[in-house]
Amino acid sequence: MSMRLMVQAMNCKVGNPARKLVLLKLADNANDDGICFPSYQYIADKCEMTRRSAISHIEYLIKMGLVSKKERKNKDGSISNLYFLHLEQGSENFALGGENISLGSENFALGGSENISPITSHSLEPVNEPKKTTQKSESEMLLERFGITGQLAKDFIAHRKTKRGAISETQLSRLQKQADKAGISICEVVEICIERNWQGFNASWDWRDEKLRPDSPHLGQSHPNKPKFDDTQTGWSAGMNFTVDGTQWKIP
Repeated sequence: MSMRLMVQAMNCKVGNPARKLVLLKLADNANDDGICFPSYQYIADKCEMTRRSAISHIEYLIKMGLVSKKERKNKDGSISNLYFLHLEQGSENFALGGENISLGSENFALGGSENISPITSHSLEPVNEPKKTTQKSESEMLLERFGITGQLAKDFIAHRKTKRGAISETQLSRLQKQADKAGISICEVVEICIERNWQGFNASWDWRDEKLRPDSPHLGQSHPNKPKFDDTQTGWSAGMNFTVDGTQWKIP
């Protein structure tokens, strides 16, 4: 910390109290040559503002000519900002005299028995913004447990919203049970619900393409798989029940 820079920063007119606080914090971190390299987040935390506000105020101070910025590459390959303070042009003539200077609630004593480092180093922060990771919703995570992922999961969530229905473990367990009864996967059940705009699914429903419900009677109706019987057929088979291609038939 440089007391000279702190005094000069205090006397600079920057037009905004929050911006003044940012300038003071830069001066607090600088050595006697006016050089410092705090991260954006560190300035934001100390000045009790958002990171975006801290960046905005620093950029404004650069436009005013009070601060200049230079990128530097660190040993670990990351990039950090190096700041140079030019406060002489913005400060008024000010004599220290014999007064004690206090900033806020902190008292700064010159000298003393404690060794003061010429520059304060803080965690370095890369200039590049971190990539935002897409957070999965609770519904997506629940669907994933049942093997429903990707675009199908998103489509099913949207479908349930149009039906004003929630996605719950109970509901998915019911779909899984009906899928097992129908002999298909739960993903196929979900696709059927979306395609046919169904709110739910039952294995006994008419869900097969170009096929009728297995449990519904078809006596007297024409069906491509209906067995043919000779008119001379006698009563030994009368009244027999049998199933052809999933459809139940009864011989009259």
